[in-house]
Amino acid sequence: MNLSSLEQIIVCPCCKNKLTKDGGHYKCTSEGCNSTYPVFNGIPILINPHNDLFEQKDFETEGDIFFKTYSNPGIRFLKRIQPDITYNNVSERNYADIAALLKGEKPIRILVLGGSVDGVGITHLKNILKKEDLLVETDVSYGPNTTVICDAHEIPFADESFDLVIAQAVLEHVLDPFLCVREMSRVLKENGLIYAETPFMQQVHGGKYDFMRFTHLGHRRMFRNFNEINSGVIAGAGSALVWSLKYFLTSFANSKKVDRVLSYGGTFLFFWVKYFDLILNKTRGSIDAASGFYFLGRKEKGYLLSDKELLASYRGFRYSAEE
Repeated sequence: MNLSSLEQIIVCPCCKNKLTKDGGHYKCTSEGCNSTYPVFNGIPILINPHNDLFEQKDFETEGDIFFKTYSNPGIRFLKRIQPDITYNNVSERNYADIAALLKGEKPIRILVLGGSVDGVGITHLKNILKKEDLLVETDVSYGPNTTVICDAHEIPFADESFDLVIAQAVLEHVLDPFLCVREMSRVLKENGLIYAETPFMQQVHGGKYDFMRFTHLGHRRMFRNFNEINSGVIAGAGSALVWSLKYFLTSFANSKKVDRVLSYGGTFLFFWVKYFDLILNKTRGSIDAASGFYFLGRKEKGYLLSDKELLASYRGFRYSAEE
């Protein structure tokens, strides 16, 4: 990553004024703010000192915040061979489409929220990036990709800094997803692209950092200020059923140890059900029963999807009283 390019666009998450490098930390240039931000192992910790949820000191060691790491090689092996319970054959295609839409942008600037590890399919997008491009992968957790620690409610970058902003499997883990989307819009250039994948029918998978779920229309309304390029099912009813069956099994647990055993065993018992999505993801009926949805849109000045237009865009078969 081009560190000098990054430093040109980072701002104070408190007041959005510029930051300057001051020894081993960053300092806000506003005299009324004067907030400081440490750097740990070369990674700026751009967390508002007044943040209610996270503290800067939480990130001054490489402890687990969201993703759990395992030192036991046996457990790591078991996790590695555990099958995924979600069938997703859509993300790779979507990222290939995004890569095509970004052709001609020079240089390309991309912001990934929740990007400490690669999301499904994102390598298709990364493969088109050149040395002059800027990819900023942020998170509230350390991982192999983390370049900045920040909270998506207070994105520490200047207005209209990026050509693309990505939130893949992120917005269910934030306290106010609508505020996060407004922040995403703020740092996105005019005519820039926004891409999100968010669950609908999935049980709690982020522990205490798990808050929201969205129907297709609920997801679309969150992005009502963006002109839709494409949206739809990311994983269908087959995946949703696997989630339900697995969590039905873990509901019998009365301790964390039993929960882990049942969770692991349930994955192997039921994962195959997800392959029904090979068929179901193509049906209109899946929109009301999907495991998750995606949205790809463009920021256009003055665009606003009205609620009447939103309701008219419903694709499913569930009827209302007037039908």
